[in-house]
Amino acid sequence: MERMCSQNRAQDACEYGVCAQERPVLIVFDLDGTLADSRELARVLYKQVFEMMGFGVISDELADSFNGPNPDEVCRVMGIGPDRRAEYNRLIDEVELELVKTIGRMFPGVHDMLAMLAPYAVLAVLTNGTTVYCEASIDAFGIRPFIRMSIGFTPGVTKAQRIAMWERELGARRVICVGDRGTDVENARLAGAAAVAVTYGMGSREELAGADVICDTPVDVARACLDIIAKS
Repeated sequence: MERMCSQNRAQDACEYGVCAQERPVLIVFDLDGTLADSRELARVLYKQVFEMMGFGVISDELADSFNGPNPDEVCRVMGIGPDRRAEYNRLIDEVELELVKTIGRMFPGVHDMLAMLAPYAVLAVLTNGTTVYCEASIDAFGIRPFIRMSIGFTPGVTKAQRIAMWERELGARRVICVGDRGTDVENARLAGAAAVAVTYGMGSREELAGADVICDTPVDVARACLDIIAKS
């Protein structure tokens, strides 16, 4: 369920001063650890879901390790096979939707960051979480007006491949990827995009060392992206 907020992509882009005819810049944000301060939400989510599935109470450390990897990797670690995958997917969606309403939150400054960037680029959200969670978070945080494209984990499609698809659809002249983990930097590289990393999420500064720019706050992210856009 990929979301385009208008049937006319060129009109979408022009609303933000980035007409498709002029080959807009595309900025792709990771969700958890980049826009959403989801450490508590993810910990509660995985502890609840795996207890409901009969795994008992997992440790906080194990729950935290699942904040970032895609569902295939989580299920591999927990030994969840095809016979229980539908159950896992259903419980994740049900529990996560409730948690977004109660303990979901953005990092301070994210709304201002998106408002700063929206006039200069097409903004997108790409997450290893589910599309249901992605869309619920965008709505709960009140950032729908800024986000033009969004999708969650899609089996068989990597983040790098999705970024490349969006780049082709928009005819983007430049792509910037913003994330908090080393895998976000790697996917940016694979997609030929600029990598902007944030230190306020889950990843350490050492993990993010390969990024083009490392930022400590959302305002720093906005400034870094605007600098890249100016040079493009």
